Amino acid sequence: MSAGYGRLIWRNGVLMPWEEATVHISSVGHASVSAAFEGVHAYWSGSRQALHGFRLRDHMQRLLESLRMSWMEPEFDADALVAATVELLASWQSTGKDLHIRPWGFAAGTHRQQMVPRGTPAEIAIETWEFESKLGQGRTCTLAVSSWPRFNHGASPASMKVFSNYHNGRLGNIDATARGADWPVFLNTHGHVTESSGSCIALVKRGRLVTPALSDGALDSITRRTLLQLAQEELGLEVETRSVERTELYLADEIFLLGTSAEVLPAVEVDGFPVGDGKTAGEVTQALESCYHDVVRAANDKHDEWLTPVPLDLVPAGAGLSGGVR
Repeated sequence: MSAGYGRLIWRNGVLMPWEEATVHISSVGHASVSAAFEGVHAYWSGSRQALHGFRLRDHMQRLLESLRMSWMEPEFDADALVAATVELLASWQSTGKDLHIRPWGFAAGTHRQQMVPRGTPAEIAIETWEFESKLGQGRTCTLAVSSWPRFNHGASPASMKVFSNYHNGRLGNIDATARGADWPVFLNTHGHVTESSGSCIALVKRGRLVTPALSDGALDSITRRTLLQLAQEELGLEVETRSVERTELYLADEIFLLGTSAEVLPAVEVDGFPVGDGKTAGEVTQALESCYHDVVRAANDKHDEWLTPVPLDLVPAGAGLSGGVR
C-alpha cells in the first residue's frame, strides 16, 4: 500500500484523497522543470499538547517568490496557503506526531511547447507526512568537498527554491557517498564555500559563528535566518556572514549543517580532517541545537510569532471522501 494512501492532499483549494491527486504523464516533464517547492516542519509540543507549523508563512512567501521568479502566476496568496496547510495538518487528527509539509507549485495544464511560457498559471499542491525529528539525539555526519561545483547562481538564481536547481545537489550526494562521506560541500566557481545539498553550512572559529554569504550562491534558508538570530539573541555570539574559503573548513573548531530537514546536524570530519575531537558536536553547536529545539517545540514563548497552531477539530466530517472537500 502506498505511504500516502488514505490521507489527504490540498490541491488548488480542495482537500482530496491523496491517491486522486494526479496529473497526466504528458504533463510531468513540463511540470517538473518549472516547479518550485518548500520543505516545512510542524512540531508537536508536549508542554502545550499542540502541533505548530514552524515559520509557515515565511515558507509560503518564499514559495510565491520562487514562482514569481519562474514567471508563473499562482491563484493563492501566502495567507491562503497558510490556512490551507493548517486545514491539511488538522486532517491527520493525531497527537504526538511531527509532520513534514511539502507545498509546491508547477505549471498547470498540458503543454506542448518546448518550454513553459511566461504567465502560465501555477497549480499549487500541499502534501504532508510523518517524520522523526533528530534534534537532541547526538547524531553527527561527515562531509566531503564535492568535485561538482555549485551551479552558477547567475544562470539559475540560488534564491529560487526550484526542483531543477536540486539536480546539482543530487550529483553531489552521489559523489560524497562514493567517497565514504555522508554529505557534500559545494564550492562556487571562485572556490568559495556555498552550502551542502538541501542544507546550509556554518562553522565556529574562536567563538565566532561564520556562514557563507548569500551572494556566493547559498540559499536564503529560513532555518539559517532562525539560527543566526538565535545565536545572537540567545547565546550572544558574534556572527559573520561572508565568503568562506575551503581551508577554513579544515581549521574550524565546529561545523554544522542547518535546514528544515537537516535541523542542526553537527559535522565531525571534512575531507578526512577531524572537526573538534572528530567524534562529537562542539559546545556552540550543542547550545544552538538546544535553543532551536526549545523554539520549535514551543518549550518557551520567546518566539511564538514563528509558530502557527493547528486546531485538531478543524476539518469537517467527510473530508476523506472521494471528490474532496472545499
